[in-house]
Amino acid sequence: MSGSAHHGDPGRPARDAASGGWGEVLAAGWPAAPAPPEPPPPDAGLTAAERILAAAAGEPAVLPIPEEFGGGGGDLLKAASVQRNMALADPSIAVALNMHMLSVGLMTDHWRRERDTSWMLLEAIATGHELVASAFAEPGGSPNILRSTTRAERTDGGFRLTGVKFPCSLSTTAKLFCLSAQVVGEDVTIVALCPAQAPGLKVTGGWPSLGMGASDTARVELTDVEIDRRLVFHEAPAGTIDDVVIGGLVWFAVLISATYHGVMSGLVELAAAAPPRLPERVREAALTAAAGELRAFGSSAQGLAHAWTSGLVAGDAALVSAAALRLQLSAVTDRVLADLRPVLGAAAYTAGAPASARVLDALAAHHHPPSLPLCESLIAAAGAGRPLSLDLRS
Repeated sequence: MSGSAHHGDPGRPARDAASGGWGEVLAAGWPAAPAPPEPPPPDAGLTAAERILAAAAGEPAVLPIPEEFGGGGGDLLKAASVQRNMALADPSIAVALNMHMLSVGLMTDHWRRERDTSWMLLEAIATGHELVASAFAEPGGSPNILRSTTRAERTDGGFRLTGVKFPCSLSTTAKLFCLSAQVVGEDVTIVALCPAQAPGLKVTGGWPSLGMGASDTARVELTDVEIDRRLVFHEAPAGTIDDVVIGGLVWFAVLISATYHGVMSGLVELAAAAPPRLPERVREAALTAAAGELRAFGSSAQGLAHAWTSGLVAGDAALVSAAALRLQLSAVTDRVLADLRPVLGAAAYTAGAPASARVLDALAAHHHPPSLPLCESLIAAAGAGRPLSLDLRS
């Protein structure tokens, strides 16, 4: 379980003089963005799903959607800043809402390129303030993340979906699932929205994770689920690395990096406010090392967000940049945790302690896609002048 989701105010980083300076160092470069609502504390008697819905209320949830469709008109960097702020308050809720932010950001990017009828979907999401889950992961994994095992049969009015999505955050709180499926009898993949209340869609079980336990993550099963063709906003040859794929990986890499930047920034602040148990020069050196890692990492995420939004990187360069940032996320997580363990002492290992809860939450960074071997293969292919592929078998 995520300790931050189960410990109320003590699990939130201190904001006093002992830690405020470190917080300011780590917040540098993140732009002002709508402040996410403060997640209700666990002792308020609400379920994880109810706490997610409360935290999703307000402008941040529709930030990436263009203003003309009822959204906030924010870019990738502002969306990432919202995610970082949310993670400072509650990592579990932040990682859940990260998937919503990814879905609406991906759709907005698609609409800006194509100027097609997907604007109606964005307007409906903004008007209804609907949460959208990102349901792309499938059980068992795949050597090719572009090849979905979920099947889509063409019908007179759209498609009939059958498959399983797991793990999927926002599983019971989302009103829509943004998902991929492969068309039966065709070498074609679709990306579509599927209503959570559609007949044949069922949410089962949960995800017995060590951290991020309040992210509403479970298994989504689709059995002959009918969706209208108007809910399909992208259709392309299966396995194609197109603008939707590249945009999705860039948005995800930046958003998830910002989310874990907030998780680890909170841990630095907890360490700074902890009772001194080391010589001051040793303690300060450890905090400095952790803060230095996070400042550089934050700048990398901010830089990719700016470069993508401004068009400075696109195509293969954007894909490789996203892969590099994802690699950096895992490496920085390990180094920051190693730096802070001596400062935190036993608190990093004590069940129920705010610090140990954040340590477990931070470790979840290693389990997000794309996998580290895939990221390494993308960078290696680019360096060697080979075509980029998202298939580890190639």
